[in-house]
Amino acid sequence: MPPPLTEPGVVKPPSLPELPGFQAVDHPGIRVLAREEAVPWVRYVLEGGQSLHVAAGSHRDAFVLDGREPVYVIPAKLSGEQAVTAGGRWAVRRFARGGRILPRLLGDRYLRVGSYRPMHEAQVSEGARARGIPTPRVIAAAVLLGRLFYQGELVTELVPQATDLVESIFDTRRKGAAGAAERLDALKASGTLVRTMAQAGLRHRDLHAGNVLLQWEGIAPRALILDLDLATLLPDGTHAPRLPMLSRLRRSLRKWEGRTGLRLSEREWTTLDEAVMG
Repeated sequence: MPPPLTEPGVVKPPSLPELPGFQAVDHPGIRVLAREEAVPWVRYVLEGGQSLHVAAGSHRDAFVLDGREPVYVIPAKLSGEQAVTAGGRWAVRRFARGGRILPRLLGDRYLRVGSYRPMHEAQVSEGARARGIPTPRVIAAAVLLGRLFYQGELVTELVPQATDLVESIFDTRRKGAAGAAERLDALKASGTLVRTMAQAGLRHRDLHAGNVLLQWEGIAPRALILDLDLATLLPDGTHAPRLPMLSRLRRSLRKWEGRTGLRLSEREWTTLDEAVMG
């Protein structure tokens, strides 16, 4: 367990953002910003000497989502009247670094400078949802504090019947490649999501095919954006640039073309571009 917040020599933690409907929960070595209905579960976990991610991994009904790091899915842990009607699930993940060099040096640790990534993501997520940008609802954001570094965890509502854009286009798990119409629908929905983000003033600096989630229900998929820890909400009424986000998404898809040997057609590229630009 990380050292207590009051231990001499520990960097003073920055203040947590104030979000309506959320409550701060402090425990030696851990700080959590949780929705009020999830606070009893958070307290129970922390008082048991575990982090949210560890507790989720040891849950008897947990299952693991495929990905770079294990994401544990557990039944929603709500208190009060909401517990009676809760039938959903939560996804609990540990923040993991991308790239090649820093993960080898620091693992999943982040330097305690500036705002904490989990708290920033919760704040941006709430703001994005208020502006009509589809993104999974954050339940809790947690930081495990060391002297100079921290580790981050995030709990969100699980989006059922969903795959990311990588899987939808390149079928990396060999579950059966989508047909041409479904691929076009996936790219159109993804491009429309980017346009919605730009018009609402959300600038995503880490946009790639893996953090565009597609919920397959009805005639066309619904696209949601993930991983907002590096995103920024511009002032109300200000548009974010579309082309940089489109360029990042295109580079990501080109990278997956190289990895899988599967190529997007010119019609598919055009569908994506037209959906972004409107």
